[in-house]
Formats: sequence, structure tokens, C-alpha cells
Amino acid sequence: MAFPNAQTTDKSAMIIPEVMAQMIAARLPKAITFSPLATVDNTLVGVPGDTITVPHWKYIGDAVDFAEGDSIDYSKMQNGKTTSTIKRAGKGVEISDFAVQVGLGDPKTEAANQLSMAIGSKVDNDCVDALLNARLTLTHAAPDLDLIDAIEAAFEDDTSEFNTEGSSPVRGVLYMNLKDYNKLRKAAASDYTRASELGDQILTSGVLGEIFGWQLATSRKIPVGTYLAVKAGALGINMKRGVEVETARDIDHKTTKINVDEYYGVWLKDDTKALVVNAPAAPDGFDPNGSVKPTDAQTVDEIKAWLTAHSIDFTGKTAKADLLALVPAN
Repeated sequence: MAFPNAQTTDKSAMIIPEVMAQMIAARLPKAITFSPLATVDNTLVGVPGDTITVPHWKYIGDAVDFAEGDSIDYSKMQNGKTTSTIKRAGKGVEISDFAVQVGLGDPKTEAANQLSMAIGSKVDNDCVDALLNARLTLTHAAPDLDLIDAIEAAFEDDTSEFNTEGSSPVRGVLYMNLKDYNKLRKAAASDYTRASELGDQILTSGVLGEIFGWQLATSRKIPVGTYLAVKAGALGINMKRGVEVETARDIDHKTTKINVDEYYGVWLKDDTKALVVNAPAAPDGFDPNGSVKPTDAQTVDEIKAWLTAHSIDFTGKTAKADLLALVPAN
């Protein structure tokens, strides 16, 4: 029913937190670039604790022949574990009543879109950070066709106890900076397959094409000269709590503040499925023995060196976020 006065403010002009939370929650999975290659777990929603411990099992070995009367061979099942610390990311905007009432477009919908992108991009940053610190590394001078052979050989030659026959997809997605992609695309020539020809074989959104079975995607988050080879299941993303949206009125300036936050954890779930080519060099000037504390700009090895120099135990911690959580705030 319409109000007699056309200037009456109804719910169409109001920002309803519950509705916006649903909008953002629906957009968030698509906003996280790496989610199709990650194991996304929501089982810890509402469960107390800020540290995740994830077991991964070692292979018990191949079966062996045994003759009649012999006992069957038994092996002890063993597992390793990875820990990850839950963190919180948030972002906010402020919308004036004037913009809602007379502005071009729909500020409310755009706010939901921008906030989804902001949270998704932050999770992607942590995914890239985890991949840049992958156990498997490779040095390759230029993005040429030999790069694919070198990547596949590195995966094949991995001696990890967790790298068993048939345990990992043969190929995956190769992420790189757009400048490197252009060079590789030119080198591939007729060996390049367009994304439009891949159909339902595309592993993740943003894939531009394929070379020798490896799909190619670009990201400005990856430095020029560095490439990330990622197979499905390499990453783990744990959502500790659903998206929460809050609003607050500023009655003096007639604006509405909207912010969103998400509790989550990202870690390298299976280090046999991720490889970094030409890992970026560590920033100059960081002294592990100095008083300057490490930040997200430091490498895992630098953070470990700082913790060791300051007598802080980091046993069982491998992810950068977990190591940084051990650095004292004061």
C-alpha cells in the first residue's frame, strides 16, 4: 500500500542488516577467487576456540603378498597435523540519506556488493600468502612452454609421505600476473586452448585458457615473475561464523554506517598440491635479532628466525598467520 505522502520514508529506503547479511553471504563464495580450489568448511560455526588443528594421514604403504599360513602385514597408521588461527576481517561504509533518496543507482545494493568484494579479497590475500609459502618450490627463468614440464616434474618428484600414487589431480590452475600470462600466451601459440572451448572442465572462475592441461588465471596479487601452481584441495578455508552486518545511525549528519565482519581461517591444507615458482625475495632490511617485530610483509622463515631469536616456541606452527599470532602485542 502506498503512503498518501510520496515523501514518506518506507522500508524500501531503509537499510535492513539481516537482508544485507543474506545478500553478502550469497555473494561471498563467488568473491573468493580461490574457493573452488579449496576445501571450504563451515562445521566450526558456533564452536568455541580460535585455533584449528587439522590432521592429515600418512600412507601405510602398498599391500604385500602373503602365503597360506603366513600372517597378514600390519602397518601403524600415523598422521601429521597443521594448525591455523582464526582471524577476523571487517570493512564498513557510510551512506547518507540524501544518497539513498536522490542518488543515481542503488547505494544499498552497491554497498553489499563492495563489502562482499572487500571480505572476499581479504580471504584471497591470505590464500595467496599461504601459496607463496608453499613447501614445493621451483626456479624457472621465463614463462615459456618448458614451465609446464618443470611444474609437472616437480610435483612428480615430490618425496613427501603424503604424495601417494593417485592421491592428487594430475593438473590444476596456474596463477600469474597478467604481464607473465601475456608472454606465456604468445609462446603457446597453437598449443593454447581458449576458455570458451573448455566448457564444464573449467576449474574456477577467471580461467582465461589452458596449456597442456594446465588452466591459466591471472591476479594482480601475484608479483611479476612468480607463478602459483595449485591443484584442487590444496587450500583449506574455514568459516568460523556467518557474515554479520551491523548498522548505526548518525542522526546529526543523517547517515547510516554499515559494517561487515567475518571470522575465518586459511591454511595450506595439502602441501603436495601447491607449488610456487620463483618465490619472491624477502624484503631487505629485516633483522630477526632486532627489536622490530615481524609483520605480514615478512616471510615464514624470517618470522621463525625472529621467534627463535626471541626465545618464543613455535612448535607445530607452520602457517604465517599462526606464527604472527605468537608475536607479542607489546
